[in-house]
Amino acid sequence: MKHNTYKILFLCIALGCCSFLFATGVAEKAPVKIEKPIIAVSILPQQYFVNRLAGDLVDSVVLVGEGQDPHSYEPTPSQMAQLSKAQAWVLSGTDFELSLKPKVASLYPKLSIVDGTEGMTFRTLEAHSHEGEEKHEEASGLNIDRHTWLGRKTAEIMVAHLRDTLITMVPDQKTVIEANYSALISEIEQVFAQLHTELASLQGRTVFVYHPAFGYFLDEFGIVQESVETGGKEPTAKALQSLIDEAQADHAVAIFVQSQFPVTAAKTIAESIGAQVLPLNPLAYDWMENIKQMGKTLLTAVEPIR
Repeated sequence: MKHNTYKILFLCIALGCCSFLFATGVAEKAPVKIEKPIIAVSILPQQYFVNRLAGDLVDSVVLVGEGQDPHSYEPTPSQMAQLSKAQAWVLSGTDFELSLKPKVASLYPKLSIVDGTEGMTFRTLEAHSHEGEEKHEEASGLNIDRHTWLGRKTAEIMVAHLRDTLITMVPDQKTVIEANYSALISEIEQVFAQLHTELASLQGRTVFVYHPAFGYFLDEFGIVQESVETGGKEPTAKALQSLIDEAQADHAVAIFVQSQFPVTAAKTIAESIGAQVLPLNPLAYDWMENIKQMGKTLLTAVEPIR
């Protein structure tokens, strides 16, 4: 009986100690959520690069999301709040950044703003001087082609800026990020080398586009870009006829269009010359797959005339 009394007393003391420990949090603490560094980028292809370089080491915020137009984009209040929490914002060189950057720099002076295009050689947008179309002399700097991420060398420069920025954010993961960078660059080189072989027969050919977004990509293979859109507006009737005549003379086989822009003029030309209207998205998230798809689309367009 006395022995049982001791056992009961011991159990009561043990249970009391456990209750105290749980109450004070000594025995077991709730898991503490560790917040990852946040990097902000302007467009989805940049977010793809970040994920390839850093995986889940950081969180990323992209400003221009799926289906949005970087030419007319304005950030939402929630996106501005996300920017306030980011350590860095890597620019893509797109139009909306020109007006947004001073505002963000003023609001968030601690945010590191990195020019992801520094070191690039920019191409200029093709001049438009078709019959019936008023020639527009653009101010210095306004005719820069800002769709740099679709070129091989320019994309690699952007990836290098993202690599350097990520290393400053998570310096203890430098080895991992550099290894991922080397693998990504190697894959980019391999993909473009393959496309050089596949698209060799198109060198010197003209490809019509609605909006001039594919110049850096097409330049890589010596393919000429001709834009249907003129100064952000669809062509006049006279200019449209001139474009049709030019497309016929150049034996244009395709017109690239993108979901962010109207395509009435592109369809008119395509129907007149028997060309295909082919959808492409220069802002697709999966940059590598998109580059491959652009090459396949070109090959599909020229297959009937080979």
